[in-house]
Amino acid sequence: MLTIGLGVVMHVLRVIYGDEFALKYVITPTTDKILLVPMTYAAITGIVLLVRHRVQFANKPQRALFTGSVVYIAASVPLHIYMSYLIWDTTLVMWFPMWFSWFLLILVYPAFLTLFAKLHYRN
Repeated sequence: MLTIGLGVVMHVLRVIYGDEFALKYVITPTTDKILLVPMTYAAITGIVLLVRHRVQFANKPQRALFTGSVVYIAASVPLHIYMSYLIWDTTLVMWFPMWFSWFLLILVYPAFLTLFAKLHYRN
């Protein structure tokens, strides 16, 4: 939830203040490195949870959404490593149009956060 919560904050600030402000004050290589820590942890633990069947899903759509969240986060890790460590430039965010931030904020992130709040784990 922390990883998605940080993403929510960054995308909200991008939507409200625009790309110029976001790239100058919010979406910087330093903040991207900070986000990369919980993002990498979430990707690794999410994959382990899927593989070891430690999550108790209520139904198949819940499992599919959880799998989608793990794929989304895990697929984002290489991009963030590239921006933060290899090129030290987060302007690649501009590749994603503003509607993408709206899409994440209105549909994807609320679905993920609701899912994470309702998950049950097996002992």
